[in-house]
Amino acid sequence: MGYINSIKAAMLFFPVLALLITLPYMIINYRKYGSVNKLRTLILYSFILYLLTIYLLVILPLPDADSIHCDYEEMLNLVPFSFVMDFIKENPLNISTPATWLMALKHPTFYVPAFNVLMLIPFGMYLRYYFKCSFKKTMLLTALLSLFFELTQLSGLYFIYPGPYRLCDIDDIIQNTTGGCVGYALGRIVMWLLPSREEIDEKSLEAGTRVSGIRICLSLIIDTVIVYIPYIISRTSLPFSLFLAIYFSLIPLLNGKTLGSALLKFGLVFENARWIRTILRGLLLTEYFCLLPLGLLYLMNELNKGADSLFFLCLLAVTFFALILFAIFTIASVLLSKRFLFDRLSGAGYISTVQDK
Repeated sequence: MGYINSIKAAMLFFPVLALLITLPYMIINYRKYGSVNKLRTLILYSFILYLLTIYLLVILPLPDADSIHCDYEEMLNLVPFSFVMDFIKENPLNISTPATWLMALKHPTFYVPAFNVLMLIPFGMYLRYYFKCSFKKTMLLTALLSLFFELTQLSGLYFIYPGPYRLCDIDDIIQNTTGGCVGYALGRIVMWLLPSREEIDEKSLEAGTRVSGIRICLSLIIDTVIVYIPYIISRTSLPFSLFLAIYFSLIPLLNGKTLGSALLKFGLVFENARWIRTILRGLLLTEYFCLLPLGLLYLMNELNKGADSLFFLCLLAVTFFALILFAIFTIASVLLSKRFLFDRLSGAGYISTVQDK
């Protein structure tokens, strides 16, 4: 049951962890490849879920602090291959008696070492298939990961507990490392079934030559945060829309990029009159995202003057519905046409600056 609870905990924590890493993950991929490959995302997020799961298997369940042994010597085994002698002495296996075979598999002297081997087989497979590690590097990294787990236990979860609450065992490192090596061998099967890392990179770079709608939206979000932070710090009475207009009108005049688009490696292009069209785009962008929604809210406020509560609720519902439609239209427009409405009106296009390596 402890294993099942650890896996449940991993499933519970993973969405939060995934949410935290998604933004930096997208930025790194857009900078390196110009796109976010679905298969790469599946591989890396499954790898993170796997690491989280085995980490929780190592540290859970957490004991009561009062039950902790403070004697480190009692919780430390530095004699290698003790599990072999334990198996010989305690396991009920008798090769000549088939009735003992199942009992032998269910005995801790078998299933504990077997689980330690199985636990890091996927780690070796990931290292060989996606991270392109050699056998020696896979063995070393697996041993280091296992050592990290053992030191986590020996330190009492980084000294949160007064002493170790699980045995720190050299045999665990041996078994885990064996699992990583087995995983390296099995990684050949994955390499036959899935596209190679080089093929994934090639497809990512090919897709990165086109600026996707998500890439454009992410750049806009980054730019808005960049403008908003100094706006809040300055505590100015000037409207935020003025800051947006200045930023999106003047910054792209330098090299056709905002800070957000430069981070994601793409820029603005115009057929002619670049300066005029850049300024026009900045003003239209401000009008679109600030003045239109604010104008709608102002109109609602004016219509609500002197109205009864029922009319106000109806007006509030209509306004909320209108803002939702505005958001849906905006997102659908940029995802389908790869440009915002103000981009089309100002004649702006996008060009990727990611270089094929």
